[in-house]
Amino acid sequence: MFQTVVTRGVFAVHAKRPPRARMKALLKEGSRVSVQMMPRPELADSRSAIVRVTMAGLCRTDLYAAEGKIKVCDPLVLGHEFSGVVEEIGSEVEGLKAGQRVTVNPVLPCRKCKYCLDNNSAGCQNSTFLGVDRCGCFAEFVCVPAAQVLPLPEGMSDLAAAYTEPVAASLAVLKANLDASQKGLIYGNNRFSHLLKQILHVKNLTNVTIYDPVADAGGLDEGGFDYVIETFMGADTLSDLAGAVRPGGKIILKSRQYEPVALKMTELLKKEPVLHVCNYGSFEDAIDLLATGKIAVDELVDGIYELEDFPRVLDAAKQRESLKPFFAPGGNR
Repeated sequence: MFQTVVTRGVFAVHAKRPPRARMKALLKEGSRVSVQMMPRPELADSRSAIVRVTMAGLCRTDLYAAEGKIKVCDPLVLGHEFSGVVEEIGSEVEGLKAGQRVTVNPVLPCRKCKYCLDNNSAGCQNSTFLGVDRCGCFAEFVCVPAAQVLPLPEGMSDLAAAYTEPVAASLAVLKANLDASQKGLIYGNNRFSHLLKQILHVKNLTNVTIYDPVADAGGLDEGGFDYVIETFMGADTLSDLAGAVRPGGKIILKSRQYEPVALKMTELLKKEPVLHVCNYGSFEDAIDLLATGKIAVDELVDGIYELEDFPRVLDAAKQRESLKPFFAPGGNR
């Protein structure tokens, strides 16, 4: 049955449709963050997929978004690290099917720029980010481009799969061509630094030390390291890194810092270090490391919570970064 509606002299025909199903989501609207019931997402286009979220991790970027420290779309469902089950796929999607367990690369290339058209989507300068530029995974369902969806091997847990994004981010440091014979420093004592140390060990980079800029303040050897990796950016971080690296060594910047940082060129000139700024490594390699048990993340997990627990979860996450909390919006294995 159809209903005819007259609008400013133009006839428009609308099919009567049942109301869209609703879902629970952690929504940021202006300065307010709350759990709300909202319409479930529909397929954005024929190359999209809808995923039921089983496990979703909270990270520093999510806290920045919730606090308004970074610019995000409004309203916004937060979150970008997750695993789930394919619920629905678009008509042009290949290689995925309903019921398939997956994780998702939250970096969404534009698919239109010269880099994307040259099959180098990792170089896309117009990419957007899930949970920042479009609604994310702290919800029962999320719609994503199918090209960013990665199937999971049999037996891989939802929790391990939801750790794929941080592992892929850690793997990026290997782009700096580190040598097993060299001495390295990981700057920052947090869950990411401990994850990174595991990955370096798997790659036979075992001569590496974690440095806590609070507990170990003032304890860095001048020029004592062939490479230094930043996982926490504070007011003194760049000065500390410049002091710790040997002349001609490597300074690797890894954390996703949204505020300007001070850099004194006079602290770097005499060292002439090579600066590496790293984004992501391979998500496929990250899945393999997690699925095969070559790295373990269970000891880096704070707990699994309901979305309604978000006030205390977010507050606790602001106080410490040693363990990662997870939400289970759509049920977990």
